[in-house]
Amino acid sequence: MKFELTVDHSNQWFVSAWVHVAGRSANVQFKVDTGCNALVLSHRTLRLLGITTTESELSKLPEVSGELASGTTDIFRKLGLVSLYHDNKQATQIAQVPAICHTTRQTHDLFGTEVFQ
Repeated sequence: MKFELTVDHSNQWFVSAWVHVAGRSANVQFKVDTGCNALVLSHRTLRLLGITTTESELSKLPEVSGELASGTTDIFRKLGLVSLYHDNKQATQIAQVPAICHTTRQTHDLFGTEVFQ
């Protein structure tokens, strides 16, 4: 597995990957979060992939509990498997992993440790 990492002025790491779901693709810049064990997609990315992000639609998805860095627990929604690629041609798959999202909160796209397993 090979990723191109960039580092911003705050020393946060980012990686870009093409996310492919149900025939649609989006180029996403993920924040690398080694404290996160999931691939988290933002509402913006979900909309790019043609997924409706209303609370009523996302509430239909299965729940999963997640502990945040603050130590609090929050409820996320399971989106199912997504495929990650180096480019939009889908020639080189990086991984196929389960993704989650938050029902109501606007989160960042997070590249958690699930991708590395």
